[in-house]
Formats: sequence, C-alpha cells, structure tokens
Amino acid sequence: MMILGTHIKALAEWETGAKVGFDTNVDRAIEVGRSDSYLSAYLSFFREPSGESRTDWTLATTMEGAAFARFHELDYLMLTVAPGVNFIPHRIWTIQVSPFIQLKGVKDSEQSALTFGGKLSMREQITGDLYAGQYYIYRDSRADSDVYSFTEHAVGAFLGMNWTSAFFSEISYEYSYGDSFQALSTTSTAILTGPGRRKQRRFSTAFEREIIKDKVDRHSFGISAGIDWTKTLFSLASYTYTTMKGDVGTSTSHGGFVGLGYRF
Repeated sequence: MMILGTHIKALAEWETGAKVGFDTNVDRAIEVGRSDSYLSAYLSFFREPSGESRTDWTLATTMEGAAFARFHELDYLMLTVAPGVNFIPHRIWTIQVSPFIQLKGVKDSEQSALTFGGKLSMREQITGDLYAGQYYIYRDSRADSDVYSFTEHAVGAFLGMNWTSAFFSEISYEYSYGDSFQALSTTSTAILTGPGRRKQRRFSTAFEREIIKDKVDRHSFGISAGIDWTKTLFSLASYTYTTMKGDVGTSTSHGGFVGLGYRF
C-alpha cells in the first residue's frame, strides 16, 4: 500500500484489488517452517494532498480480507484507518506524519487484535524518474491472547525508479525490533534452555505447534514492480526475504504476491 500510495495523483479516490501470495514460514518456526498461499482482496479510500499548499491533510482507509489455502484458522478481515499531515519543505522533499489504528479479526480468535501506532515518512525526488524514501513506524498490538500481542519499532528505506510513464520498480530494506511469536518444533522444545524457559509459551491450535513470545531483531529485504495498464487499471508484484533472530533461535521466510488493482 505504501508503494501504491506514492503513485496516486488525484485529490481523493477509491481503489480496489486482489492478490495471490505465498509465505514459506507462516508460523515463524525457528527450524522447519510451514508454507502456505493465500488469496486476498481490499477496498481503499485515499485523500491525498492537493499540491496547492506546503501543508495539507491526508487520509487512508482500507478494508482487507484474506483466505489461506492450508491454515484456514489464519483467515482474517482487517480495517485500517490512517489520517495524516503532509508537509513539503522543498519541491523535491515531502514529509508525512500519520497515526493509525487497525482492527483485525482472525478466524483463530486468539490472534484477533487492536493495533495502534504512528508513521513518520520522508520522500525525495532525486531526479525526474528516480526517488527515495525513509520511514519510522511504531506499533502497539493488543491481541486476544497475550502471546500474540507485541510492541515494535521499525525503520526502513526504499529506492524507486519510474522506467517509463507506466512501469516502475522499487527495492527496500526494513529493520525492526520488538516482540514476536515463534513456533517451536519437537527438537527445539527439547533443547530450549536459558532465557527461553522464562518466556511466555502456549500451544497454538492454528499452527498445531507450541509457540513462544520473544524479543526479536527482524531484517527484511524486498523488491517490487508495477505496471499501469491504463489510467485506472494496474498490476503489482512483490518479493520479500525476512530473517528474524531472538533468544530461542532464528527463523527465515520468503514471501511474495502478484496483484491486480483498479482505481475509481
């Protein structure tokens, strides 16, 4: 959604779309992760700056739902509301501050959560076609089960290129630190010693594994590309590699999606 938002020029518009994606480690296992694919759809409303003044307000509201092919307990419906203030100190430099609130209902009710936080982002138009951006995000998520609750600080950067008037691509990196659940296999449970024994643990019926709440360092590397087929129809593809390291071990995952969207 961050990528799509940078290409919206209208003052206010609606957007809808669907995507097919995959995740090779949906349970964040520290040994052998379990993969799954999903189908999701969304409907969004954006109120973007008019460009007529240095300071203007923004609004992004999105309703999204997803269905998983294997782990049906992960099916969810989510509403996100993010008002914001946009400031342009220079013609090539944009700053945006945006608090947000997110309500997520999951079929596995233990993972249903209310999340709130804020985002500070900057974007620089380096040349007519080359742009860069940086951001900081704080999240505080309160799930029905505390093992899924978390607080997180994340910083990231991206570099993008508009190769033509219709085709663009981006590369990105994000580092975050905070709470996360991780799944334990039979082997990892047996060898768990030290700080891990004092951490919160429980059996997850959704993943059919024991999970543990841990403090983790997460690194994510991504690449995305999109095509505007018409003024209203567009497609987007994305791939992300993530590694997450905590006291009890390290988990890695590959994720991605292809999607089709329509603006109106």
